[in-house]
Amino acid sequence: MNDECSAVDYEQFIPRETGFIFKFIKKDNQFIHTFIEGKLIEKVGLCPDLVIGRSLTGFLPADQVKRKEVFYEKAWNGEQVNYEGSVGGIHYLAVLNPIRVNGETVEVIGTTIDITKEKIREKQAQQMEKLSVVGELAAGIAHEIRNPLTSLKGFAKIVKESVTDQKLIPYLDIMLDEMERINQIVNEFMFIAKPKENVRFQYTNINKLLRDCIQFMGPQANLKSINIELEAEVQINLNCDGNQIKQVLINILQNAIEATENNGHFIGVSLEEMSAESVMITVSDKGCGISESRFNRLFEPFYSTKEKGTGLGLLTCKRIIDLHQGSINIESQPGEGTTIRIVLPRHNIVEPLLMAE
Repeated sequence: MNDECSAVDYEQFIPRETGFIFKFIKKDNQFIHTFIEGKLIEKVGLCPDLVIGRSLTGFLPADQVKRKEVFYEKAWNGEQVNYEGSVGGIHYLAVLNPIRVNGETVEVIGTTIDITKEKIREKQAQQMEKLSVVGELAAGIAHEIRNPLTSLKGFAKIVKESVTDQKLIPYLDIMLDEMERINQIVNEFMFIAKPKENVRFQYTNINKLLRDCIQFMGPQANLKSINIELEAEVQINLNCDGNQIKQVLINILQNAIEATENNGHFIGVSLEEMSAESVMITVSDKGCGISESRFNRLFEPFYSTKEKGTGLGLLTCKRIIDLHQGSINIESQPGEGTTIRIVLPRHNIVEPLLMAE
């Protein structure tokens, strides 16, 4: 095979809109970059001046340097190398092509393309696959559980009403509470299995819905001396499933209360107009926050950090918001708190009126 280097204008192959091209050589046992160009450079937080004439250690963290030096060494030894990476939230695919003259590598041409969208689609596909599995499980067991559960609840209530030994009442109450918890889990399964069949849209006053949710969670918040404060400057009526949106908000408020210490902190809830197209509900707490390892798995089915959690709560919330063509975004710092923003489209919203006190 002839490995003589021919004169090729490699700049013509630069994926200018979706990536960048770069070159490097090996000098004094270091890989020195001699060229870089393309729009993706700025997206990953770099610029030619930071790269050209420098080794990997000059502009990358130590952990990334160690990983990439392995790929660079393979390419310098004459092997074409493909690898994936991510910087600043941008996922990329890189290809290293060695240029050899008389059996020796004289430089390596690297091409990098942005595959962030593909990675997002891949993650969504994986999520849908997981949801499909959950849905199949739900369809298979929900009805089988619900029928005997209904009988058990009915008989437990009859026994409670007719029992003469008052010492048995607390045990029967516990039985009924636990059966209700099972029923709630079954309902979550049913919703994930067939979400569209469980949603009923009608015009709902979101301000009142928020106040109802705060009032409902009030006793639980009071036990920890937590104030839940609502801030809303407009009255907004939204064509939505009020019960499902209430389920989302109660779930989020409960998580916020559980994450907040008994120090008289407050949880902030706000409702605002973002634009002519959308409104936003924000719930903020100053609780323990979420670690990075937990954060990356928040919307996975069956993942929960709670002792009695099913791992379906946030997943159900996301499914409800998705059905409303909205979005849910979570920002959190360990030890500082969590902020959850729910954005709902305005295309079904009645013209807002100034709030009347």
